Amino acid sequence: MNSQEFNFSKMICFLLNSTSNAMIRDYRPDLEEFHLTYPQYLVMMTLWNNDNILIKDISKETFFDSATLTPILKRLEEKSYITRIQSQKDERGKLIKLTQLGKDLKDKTAHIFKNMECKIELSSEEQEEIIRICNKIMYKLNG
Repeated sequence: MNSQEFNFSKMICFLLNSTSNAMIRDYRPDLEEFHLTYPQYLVMMTLWNNDNILIKDISKETFFDSATLTPILKRLEEKSYITRIQSQKDERGKLIKLTQLGKDLKDKTAHIFKNMECKIELSSEEQEEIIRICNKIMYKLNG
């Protein structure tokens, strides 16, 4: 037997992955009502914050690479939530713009994020600490 034993309950990568998967699973029923996946929801939230932006800006915000982002955008366009437009300033870039249906979806889904906050029942201090630690990890890994 290997002298090194793996205790998953003490492995940060395992715990972050497991927590993320559990939260995404918990989002699923609310998102299914709008025919959205969690990654699609993240893209929509990005656009609700800043509409009519380049794909590369969505990628920076969501940390999705182009291979991940392209099919997400295609499906959102098929659902008539967004349109892709050639950028006038950057001939290689495409702008992503919300349709009216996409804009209306913001109010219809506003409860989803709040519901998750209520379910996990963390104080604002606990939330801030998790955010600080996750940002520190991302900075170190992407830095």
